[in-house]
Amino acid sequence: MRKEKNSYTEFKDRVLARPQVRESFEEGLDELRLAVSLAELREKRGMTQTQLAAQVHTSPSVISRIENGGNVEVKTLQKIAHALDARLNIELAEA
Repeated sequence: MRKEKNSYTEFKDRVLARPQVRESFEEGLDELRLAVSLAELREKRGMTQTQLAAQVHTSPSVISRIENGGNVEVKTLQKIAHALDARLNIELAEA
């Protein structure tokens, strides 16, 4: 039995067919993946945002902003990775 598309799915498909919208959508996914992986690793290490911020010499609000998908500098990510005893991987891949 084939599932019919609902109006949301049809709308999403139609909107994502536009190249600029798709590009923005995919960029947002990358930021979300980074935010989720940071929060998960921080929690796995048993750290609060405040504790991580202290180790990175920044404010808890900066850590919160990053974990909510905000912009972040590579230098800050390197400090966070070091504080979490993690490796930072940044990759450019052909689209």
